[in-house]
Formats: sequence, structure tokens, C-alpha cells
Amino acid sequence: MRRTSISRPWFRHGMAVAAVAAMFAGLPAAPAGAAEAPPGQGVPPAVPTAEPDIGATTVPPASQRDKVLAVEAIEVGEATDDWLRLSDKNFVFKIYEKISVDDYPRTKAEASRIYGLAVADASAFIRTGVHEFVQRDHDEKILRDNERRDRIGVRMKALENARIIPLDPVLLDLTDRNFVFQVASRAKSGSRVQNGAMAAYKGDAAAWKTFIEVTVLELAEQDIVEHLDRLRRENAEKAAREERDIKRRTAVAEIPATFQNIWLDAEDDVFIRELLRLPELANPANIEVKDATERASRSTDREVWKAFVETGLKAAAGRDKARREAQEDQANRDAVRQLKVRAENSGLLPRLVTAATTALAGDRNAVITFLRTGQYEVLTQSFGTYTPGVRGWHVQGGGGDAWITPGNAGTDGTKPLAFATWKVAPGLADPLCYSLESTERAGNYLRQQDLRVKLHGNDGTDQFKKDATWCPRRNGATVLLESKAQPGRILRHIDAQLWIAQLGGGNWFDTDRLFHEDSNWRTVAPNPEVSTPLMLDWFNDDSLRALAGNPKAAEFYDAGARFREFTNGRLYWSQQTGAKFITGEILTRYLGLGGHKWLMPSTNQVSGPTRAMVNFNGENLAIYWSPSTGAKYVMGSIRDRWNSLGAEAGRLGFPTSDEFTIAPGRQSNFEHGYITWNSATYEIIVHLAVSGT
Repeated sequence: MRRTSISRPWFRHGMAVAAVAAMFAGLPAAPAGAAEAPPGQGVPPAVPTAEPDIGATTVPPASQRDKVLAVEAIEVGEATDDWLRLSDKNFVFKIYEKISVDDYPRTKAEASRIYGLAVADASAFIRTGVHEFVQRDHDEKILRDNERRDRIGVRMKALENARIIPLDPVLLDLTDRNFVFQVASRAKSGSRVQNGAMAAYKGDAAAWKTFIEVTVLELAEQDIVEHLDRLRRENAEKAAREERDIKRRTAVAEIPATFQNIWLDAEDDVFIRELLRLPELANPANIEVKDATERASRSTDREVWKAFVETGLKAAAGRDKARREAQEDQANRDAVRQLKVRAENSGLLPRLVTAATTALAGDRNAVITFLRTGQYEVLTQSFGTYTPGVRGWHVQGGGGDAWITPGNAGTDGTKPLAFATWKVAPGLADPLCYSLESTERAGNYLRQQDLRVKLHGNDGTDQFKKDATWCPRRNGATVLLESKAQPGRILRHIDAQLWIAQLGGGNWFDTDRLFHEDSNWRTVAPNPEVSTPLMLDWFNDDSLRALAGNPKAAEFYDAGARFREFTNGRLYWSQQTGAKFITGEILTRYLGLGGHKWLMPSTNQVSGPTRAMVNFNGENLAIYWSPSTGAKYVMGSIRDRWNSLGAEAGRLGFPTSDEFTIAPGRQSNFEHGYITWNSATYEIIVHLAVSGT
């Protein structure tokens, strides 16, 4: 080895060691003042502390006009005094009592739910909710009708094949479970169908559905085969006649239609001509069956008649079913596409866009599920700020004046931000625009009043409807919200307050500074978290966000330190350091040394394929990594000397050990030598490996 001796004292190393020791006792908490915002960025205002005005959230009782419109919507006759003199809650109960469950199943179910809630919910339901759910029922009626048609067809086929005759129409509209029970009760005793129905009845919804659509047909066919085999051994002629009758019954069940007993003794050609008289064949939905029946009726060949009865009618019914399903699927997909396009154009409903895209990529059942329920499950959103430096704040309204706020993180980790989630509903004053209803205050909407944006209970007046209607203008990834009541004025935040502002207007909140940034909004996922100091750094630092990726776990708080897992690694935050990124083997080594209870990272990790490093807590300590040496820390005056020699790119290369104690001082080993520090003389000595030794 060759030794280089330096006699200059190095007080800094001793100071760094003392600082590290102090770190084990706890993190320093030097409060940081607010920095001046760079040009083009907003200065974060003070977090609003105003208490919500609970009185402003009162939803006035429904007016007689509201009640008249509600009664008209549910189609139960006129709104007589018996309706109008009821309290709002009792009015909702009467809706539940009187409304048709067949025509308005969702409205009836919602009325039952609302009746069990607060009076304010009842008033809001009368004023807006009943109309929303009536529209849902209207929109869904085609789906329900198609579903009922298919259900009746499947059940008629099941009953006919199981030889449960005469057909009882009551069975066609039972629940699946009760239908299976009735099959078990009415099927021939000891038959495979009866035993299968009893077994399915003990199962779940999937078992009942499978039995009705598949299993009963398979078991019925086995029962029929066994029955005919027994009958052939006793009376071949009777068996042939009964086999013909069974084939005719099952053929008619494919349409489906009710079998007439007078057809039992008719010749095949007569039976086929009788089928043409069925009203079901006049339905365009059965065009393939009608055409096939007409072709068979024009034939003079007995074998053609026989083939039609045994297989042809079933094949034609299958073609009709496939065509109907294709047409219905196309119509449903067109409806989903229309919803998706409107949601995309609004910029307010990205979750609806995603759900629609997923549905369109799925099968017909996925599309139906979206139209029936899925589209209504993704109507809530939150609205985040766009202004650089003030990102991570959200629109919040608990009553009275509305604000933007990041929330108060306190000493907690991840927690939800209250009163910051909004249901995006059709505009109260214009269905082509939108209204934003609080998800925590039923019947309360964001509205303008004297140009200030507030959360108020809907009083049903035309003025309120205008004030609470917003017309979006999509602007790339952001959206502007123009007031319906004040055309040309758009929702803007300034000093954490919300106003409807106009560039160049005469009010203090119409100022042009950051007008564009303050009036653009990011539509984000509902139920946002309180934006902690760590997350505020992440929101407002593009390079940090690119390093870390997206959050993937909850944030933790411990004695002034915050840390959170992201897709690419971990962020640590303290008042002294701000949010800093660390990942990979350096993170593993850091955790092994005690993590945030040891030191806090003071720089983001700089990484490459052959090197990575992070500085810690401003104490001249860093962890370095390379593929061959792993992660090791260097500190104090040893690090200063190593840096003066070119650090890892110099003659010593990467550290191969953490700094450790020697007599009388400290030492760090490197790929091509080592450096020592003498605690008595403060002497730094570099030991370089001699080539070839």
C-alpha cells in the first residue's frame, strides 16, 4: 500500500459524528418559512378555518308544486289533497305505496330507502330524486322488457321439456329460487328433474340460474329417453306417438308459445300450418321462425315436415335469438357510446368515461350491467386545483361559503378530506349543463350568490336552479365551469375563496394574475385525502412526481417525520428537508440503519445503471451504491477528502464499507484503498492500493 499523509486538522468530521449521534435521540424540528413562489406559480394561501354555516344547508320542505310534479312523474293519478297535505316524509312513503313496482322498481326501492332517512332527504327526493329515479326506470324499461321476454322464454322451455303441464302463467314471473321450488313440487315424483330441482333449490343464485337455463333441459331429456325406452318395450306404437307429441311440444317451446292440445293428433303438415296462425309469428322478433315455417308448409315432402318439427324450428328460433341479441347489443353499445362521448366532452366525469370504455370492451352482459347500474356508480368526483404551487387543494363546502383547502394534516397520516366530494348531476336549470350536489349534505348544491360560491340547500326556486347550474368547457386535461346564472363568469379560486370571476371585470377577484391557472380545475377521484406536507410537495414538484410515481400505500407520521410508499420507491418528509425520494438497495440499507429514526434524506436519490447516491440531513453523509459494492455510507471529512479525489469516479472508486471506528478514529474502505481520520490529531490519511500488490 502507498500512504498519503495530510496534517491539516479537519474539525468538520468530528462535528458530523456528533450530529449523527444527536440524530438517534430525535429529529430536529426547525420550522420552515413560506418561500416566495417562482414566477408563474401561486403562493399557497392560509388554510381556511371558517366553520360551516349549518343553517345554510337546510333544505326547505317541498312546495305544493314540487309535490304535484312528483305525482305526475310516477303516473298514479292526480295530486289530490290526500297527497298535498302530507308531510314530506309521509309523502315519500305514499310514493312507495302507490307506485307500480313493475314500471318503477328502482323508484319504489329508493322511496323505501329515503323514508328511513332524515326529513331533509325526503324533501330532496321529492324535489329532484324522484325525477332522477323515474328517468332511470324509463331508460331501463327496454332492458327489463327484454330480460322478461328472455326469462319467460327460458322458463316456458324448461316447463315444457320437464313435462310440467298444463302451463301455469304464474310460474313465469316467480323469483329463480321459487321457480326451482315449483319445478321440484310439480315434476314427476322420483324423476331426474325433480331430484335435480331439489338439489338446486338448496344452492345459491348461480345454482338456480344454471338449473333453469341448462340443467333442467339435460335432466328432462334423460327422463324422456328413459320413459320412451320403457314405453317401447310395452307398446311401440304408443311410444312413437308420444315421442312425436314430445317433439312437437319442445318445438313450440322454442318460439316460445303455448301448446294447443288439439295439435296432438294432427298430421305434421297440418301442425305446421297451425303454427303459422300463432300471434307470436307476427312479431318481427320471430322472423326466422316464420320464414322457416312458411317454407315447410309449402313443401309436399313428409320428411321435410318431420325434419322441421324435430330440428328445423329449433334452429330457426336459435337464429332469431342470435339476431335479436346482436341488435339489442348494438343498440345498448350505441347508448354507452353516447354517454361516453358526453362525459368526455364535459371533462367532469372521467370515471364514467373509464367505466364506459371497460363496458364496451366486454360482452353484452357487461354493457347491460353498465347501463343498468354501472353508470350511476361513477357520478361522484372531486375537484382539485391546477395552479402550480397550490396543487393538492380541493373544492370543499360544508355549508355557506365554499373554499379550496388541502385539509389539516395535523399529526395524522392518510385521512379523508370531508365535504370535498360531489355528485355530478344533470343541471337543475339546463340538462345540457351540470349541477354539483354534496355527497354529505343531501339536497345541497354549489351555487353562486352575489358572485361568491356557496353550498346551500336547494329551495326549488328557478333562481336557485340557475345559480346551481354550471356549464363546463373542457380545456385539455382541465375544465372551466361557467355559471348559468352569470354567463361569461367562471369558477375561480383566489386567496382560498371561490368566486365566479371574469377576466378584466371590475372586482378584486377578477384580477388577471394567474387567472387562467386559478380558473382551471382538475377533475379527480372522489373522497380525496387531506394533502399532507409530503403530498403537497409531490403535487407541486413535477420532477419529484416523476421520480416517485403514484402513491400505493397509506402515509405514516412519526415524531415529525412522514413517509409513504410510491410505485417507484418511498418519499420521506420533515420540515427541515421537505419531501425526498429514496429507493432500491439504498432504501434497504437506510432502513437497516434505522430509517427516519436515524437520519432524514436531504436530497432525492440520483440513480443510474451503475451508481446511485442520496445525501442525508445536510450532515455531509451520503449512501452510495454500485452493482459490485452494494450500498454503503460515507460521511464527514473522510467524504470531503474522497470527494476531492473525484469521489467514486476517482482513484479510490466506490465505498466497500460503511465508516467504522478504529483506534484512534474512523475509517472507510473503498474499492482501491481506504481513508482514515485521526480523532486526536484530526489527520486525514489516504491509503491507495499499489498496482500489482
